[in-house]
Amino acid sequence: MNRLPLVLFTSAVLLAGPALSQTPSTVTVEITFSEKALAELTSRGEAVTVSGYWMGDPAPGATLPVNEIGTIFLLTEDLTLWPGPVTVTLGSALASAPVDQVVEPMLNVNVYSARWTSDDNLLDCGLVDDLLSKLTAAPQKMQCKLIGE
Repeated sequence: MNRLPLVLFTSAVLLAGPALSQTPSTVTVEITFSEKALAELTSRGEAVTVSGYWMGDPAPGATLPVNEIGTIFLLTEDLTLWPGPVTVTLGSALASAPVDQVVEPMLNVNVYSARWTSDDNLLDCGLVDDLLSKLTAAPQKMQCKLIGE
């Protein structure tokens, strides 16, 4: 029985395994609200939108077009949630994006009121905006408060 194909296959799997597992592709974001923000949103029946925009600087030889800020679009994730402390994971679909076109994926996360009860955003939550490798090191924390609070 020729074992060479089995040995080659097993070697390829063992070599590929660590490389795949060393590259986390999801980012955990912990979102909390001030008491005033939570009370206002709840009393209005207003939801919250978590918006993740994935992009990256073009890799050498990239063929996709760059946008107005010089990056390549990878994917957008939008979640609409009821207000309250929540942990979300972004990037579960990143593997389907053309990540080979960028040097390293970057993520910009914005949290704002869903604008069901007001045309204006009611929240100031700050931003998460960095390279994937930096954002996967620890959960990202976003504290939301009312604008002007």
